[in-house]
Amino acid sequence: MLKIKNLKTGVLSLTVAGILSINPLVVQAELGDTPLKKGMNHEDVKVLQQYLIDLGYLKLEEISTYFNEETEKAVIEFQQSQGLKPDGSFGIDTYEALVNILRKYEPLIYTRPLKEGLKGEDVKALQERLKILGFLDIEECTNYYGSMTKEAVTNFQKEYGIQVDGIAGPETYRTINKALSDIISLTTSLPSRSASRTSDLGKRIVETSKKYLGSPYSYGGASPKGFDCSGFTYYVYKQFDIDLPRSSAGQADVGKKIDKKDLQPGDIVVFSNTYRSGPSHTGIYIGNGKFIHASTSSKGVIISDINSDYYKNHFSYGRRVF
Repeated sequence: MLKIKNLKTGVLSLTVAGILSINPLVVQAELGDTPLKKGMNHEDVKVLQQYLIDLGYLKLEEISTYFNEETEKAVIEFQQSQGLKPDGSFGIDTYEALVNILRKYEPLIYTRPLKEGLKGEDVKALQERLKILGFLDIEECTNYYGSMTKEAVTNFQKEYGIQVDGIAGPETYRTINKALSDIISLTTSLPSRSASRTSDLGKRIVETSKKYLGSPYSYGGASPKGFDCSGFTYYVYKQFDIDLPRSSAGQADVGKKIDKKDLQPGDIVVFSNTYRSGPSHTGIYIGNGKFIHASTSSKGVIISDINSDYYKNHFSYGRRVF
C-alpha cells in the first residue's frame, strides 16, 4: 500500500506492496526524498520510470537508474496534465500529484457492507474509485453514502453483471478492484523488440487512450475538454497519424473487419442500435474483454466490459486500421 510520511517537512516515502491486487512492482524503494532531473543516476529513477510507464506517459524497453531524455519528456507531459509547471524535474509538487493519482487506484479493503445513510472514510474511498471508473459525477468526494453514491453503485453493478442492490458488499468490492486493475496494469517488463509492429502500435494506442480516462462527455466534442464516442477514437488515433472519419458510422467502415474473438489491443470496436439504428457507438479495445470509450454525459471516458449485458447485445464487430 502507499505510505506517505511527513509531507510538510519534505521527508517523503512511498512504498508499494502492490497498488492493485495483481502483478506488484518488483522495484520497491523510497521515492520523493530526492529531487530527480535529467542526467541523474539514482535508484528512485527506476521507480519513477515504472510509474510513468504504468500510467501511459513513458515507453521504454527497460527501466534503469538513469534519468534520460525520454523520462524528462514523460515527466513534462505528466506535469502538464496536472496543471503543474512543466520543468521536467521530479520534485515535491510532482511527487504529491503522482501520489494523489496512485492512491485512488489502490484496491479497496472490505471491512463492512456500505449502504445509504452510512458515513466513514471507507465511503469516501468507495466514491473515489467510482469517480475514476466514471460512475459518480461529483466535484468532491465525501464520507457520506447518499442517494448519488447508491445510484453510482447500482449502475456499476448493472454494468458488470453482479447483484444489483445499491449496497457495496464483498462482490462489489472485488469487481471494483478488478475494474481498477484493467485501467492500470502494473507490470515489470515491456514487450521484446521482436514483438510485431502491429502489436506494439496497438499497445501504444491503448496507453495513450488511458490518459483521457475521466475526461467529460460532450456531444460533438473531440478534445480532452469533452469527447463524444467517435470524437474520442478520432482524437486518439490522430496522435498516431491515423486519420479516421469523424462519425461512428464512418469509423464502422474503415480498415479491416475483425470478429470479436480476433480483437487485439488498439482495434476499434463498433456497436449498433444504441441510440439510433445502425452503427452508432465506437470505442478502443484494450484487451481482456475490455474497451475504453466516451460513454455518456454522466460517465465520460471510462472502461467497460464488452461482454456485459448491454454491450454484448449491441456489439457488431471490430475494425483494424493500422
